[in-house]
Amino acid sequence: MTASADAFTQLSPRMRTGLVDTLRWQGLRPVQQVSIPPILRGENVVILAPTAGGKTEAAFLPALDLLQRERRPGVRLLYISPLIALLNNQEARVERLAGLVGLQAFKWHGGVNASARNAFREEPAEVLLTTPESLEAMFIHRQPVQTLFAHLQIVIIDEIHAFADSDRGAQLITLLERLRRYSSEDLQRIGLSATVANPGDIGRWMKGSSARPGRVVRAAVGPSARVAAVVGPGQDALADVLRRTQAGKTLAFTESRADAETLADELHRHARLDFSGTYHSAISREARQHAEDAMSGRSYPRACLACTSAMELGVDIGDLDDVLQWGVPGSVSSLLQRWGRSGRRAGWAQHTTVYPQDAAELLRIAAQLSLAAEGWVEPVRLRTRAYHILLQQMLSEVLHRPGHTPTTLWNTLNPSPAFAGITQEEYQQQLSHLLRTDVMAQIGGQMLLGDRGETLFGRRHLSELIATFEAPSAYTLVNRENRFEVGQLELGFVEELRAELESALKPVVLLGGRAWQVLSIQDQSAVVLVQPDVSGRPPKWAGGVPRQMERALAWRHRELLLGHPLPDGLDAPSRRHLEELREQHAWLAEHPLPVKVIGLTLTLHTYAGTRINTTLQAAMKPYSAASSDAFTVTLRARHEQEMTAALDRLYGDWNAAGLQKETLAHLRLPRLSKYQAHLPISFARQLVQDVLVDWDGLLKVLHLLPPRALLN
Repeated sequence: MTASADAFTQLSPRMRTGLVDTLRWQGLRPVQQVSIPPILRGENVVILAPTAGGKTEAAFLPALDLLQRERRPGVRLLYISPLIALLNNQEARVERLAGLVGLQAFKWHGGVNASARNAFREEPAEVLLTTPESLEAMFIHRQPVQTLFAHLQIVIIDEIHAFADSDRGAQLITLLERLRRYSSEDLQRIGLSATVANPGDIGRWMKGSSARPGRVVRAAVGPSARVAAVVGPGQDALADVLRRTQAGKTLAFTESRADAETLADELHRHARLDFSGTYHSAISREARQHAEDAMSGRSYPRACLACTSAMELGVDIGDLDDVLQWGVPGSVSSLLQRWGRSGRRAGWAQHTTVYPQDAAELLRIAAQLSLAAEGWVEPVRLRTRAYHILLQQMLSEVLHRPGHTPTTLWNTLNPSPAFAGITQEEYQQQLSHLLRTDVMAQIGGQMLLGDRGETLFGRRHLSELIATFEAPSAYTLVNRENRFEVGQLELGFVEELRAELESALKPVVLLGGRAWQVLSIQDQSAVVLVQPDVSGRPPKWAGGVPRQMERALAWRHRELLLGHPLPDGLDAPSRRHLEELREQHAWLAEHPLPVKVIGLTLTLHTYAGTRINTTLQAAMKPYSAASSDAFTVTLRARHEQEMTAALDRLYGDWNAAGLQKETLAHLRLPRLSKYQAHLPISFARQLVQDVLVDWDGLLKVLHLLPPRALLN
C-alpha cells in the first residue's frame, strides 16, 4: 500500500467520504501524507512546506478528525493567524473542511460584529480562528475563557516562523500556557511554516509545557525548481516591469508603501492590464479584499498588485505567472517567501525578477541568491528573556483574574518559553520595580494595577495591553512643501527624533539621498513632517534599530567581491557591475579583516553582520565616535591621543574582567517596546542586548585582526 493510501486510510470513514464525495479529492499531497499519521497519534508537529503546498489541509484534516471522534462542548481547536487578512482568507476554507465531519468554525477579531460574537458565546463553534491580539482581548475584557476553552485540545499556529522571533510570538506562547490552565487537555500544538533554518528549535519553543512527543515533518519531494532574473541598475527597469506584467498575474513587491503606490500608478497609466492596484498596511480592509478577489478570480486574466511585505505571508491569491521585486528584500528568508508565491502549477518553476536600484542592492541580491542556491536561510532567534512581555502579561493576568498573589502570578506565567531565561528572583525584582513606580499595587497580599498603571493601561486604555507591538511600526517622512513621501523611519529612530524635538532641537535626517530638517511628529497619522535642510548641520543616520543581517549573509558579500562564483540569473549589465565592484575591492584580499586608517578615521571591514558590528561599535564608543553597519565599523577620533586610546582598546585584552559589562553600558538603548520604559534599567538593557549584541561572535572576529604594526 502506498504512503498516500496508508495516511488516507488512517482517517475516519466520515472524513474519507467527505474528501472523496464532497471535495472530489483524487489523493493526498506529499506534505499531507507525512503529516496526518503523527497528528492522529497526538504528537506536536511542525509542518514545513512552501506557500500553497497543502499545509493547511495537512493540519486540519487529522485535527478535525480527532475532534469529531469524541464530541465535547466549547472550543476544541484554536487556529492562530498572524494577519487578519490571512484569517479572512482561510475562513471559508476551514468552514468547508470542518463541515465534512459536522463541525463548525467561527472567526473572532475586532472586525466581527457584536451580535455574531454574542451568538458564539451562547453556542460556541468547535473551531475558533483568531489572532494573538484578539485572544489577548478575550482575557482582558473578561470573556468567559474558562468555559469556552475548558476542553480545548488542539492549537494550529499558521506562519509560525513569523511569530517565533517576535514580541507577538512571546505574547502568543504565553497566552497558550494561560489557556492550558483552563483546559482538561494537554494542548496538542501544530505549527505551519515555510522553510526555516532551525525548525527543531521552533518545535521545542512551540511545545511549551506539553508532555506530548514532537517532530518536524516535511514532504519527501525534491525542491521546487527556482528561476531568478536580475535586471541590473541603469537598465530601463520600469519598461521591463511593464513588459513582464503582460504575461498574466503578477505580484510586484516593493520595500516601502511609497514605492508601491508609485509603481501602481505607473502600472495604471502605462500597462495594458485588466486590473492593477496596491496591497499594503495603509489601505482599507475593503481595498485589500477587492485586491485579493481580483488576483484569485478569473475575471482579470492580466493583473498586477504592487505590494509590500503585507503580501509576503500566506494569503491565498491563486496561481501567479511571476513575482517581481522592486528593490531588494532584507533577508534570504523574505526573498524565498516571496519567490515561493509563484510556480504553483504542475511543471512550472518558481520565478522571480529582481530590480536592484544601485550597486549596493545588486551585491546584496547576488549574495542572497548565492546562499539560497546552497539551501541557506536565516535562523529564527527565539525569545527566552522577554522581560517586557512578562510585564505586559502580568498586567493582563491581573486584569483578567483578580486575586493573584505574587506567587500565583509567577506560577501562572512561568511555564511560558518566552520567560525560560528569567529567574524567579528577576521576576521579584521586576515586580518590586512595578510596585515602586505605582504601575502595580499590592493590597492585602493581592495584586492589582496601581494608580499609574491604571492611567497607562487601565480600562480606558486596554488597547495598549492588547497589542505588544508598537502601532504604527513605522512613520512616513513627508515633505511639507509638496506632501511628497520621502520614505519611512523605524519607530525607534522616531523616538530619538522626538527626544531632540522636545529639547528644542531641530534634528536633521538623511533619507532618499537628501538631508531633511524635522519639523514635527504627527502620531495620529504616523507622519514625520520635514522640509529640505539648509542649515548644513550633520544629519543623523535614519536607521533607528538597524535591519539585522546575519554574519553568513554579510560574509557572502565579501566572498563575492573576492571571486566567489556569481549566482545564476544575473543579466550582462549586472555581471559587468559586479566585475567593476570586484576590481574596486581587490584590496579586501590583503587580509581577512582589513583595517584602514586615514587621518583620524579608522575603518574595520569586518563583513561580520549587524549584531557583531553593533557590539564592536558599543565597545569602542568611549574612545571615539563610532558607527557601524553589517559590513564595517568606523571610528572617528577627535585627536591623536583619542585614536591611540581607541587602538589600545582594539588591540587590548578582550577577555579582561568587566570589559563586557563596560561595553554594554555604552550600548545605545533604542526603544524596542512600549513597555521598555517601565522595566528596571538593567532589564531594559538586557532586552536590547539580546536583540542587538553578539559578544561571542565579536571575540571570534577579533582574532582576525591584522597586527597593529601593519596598520597604514
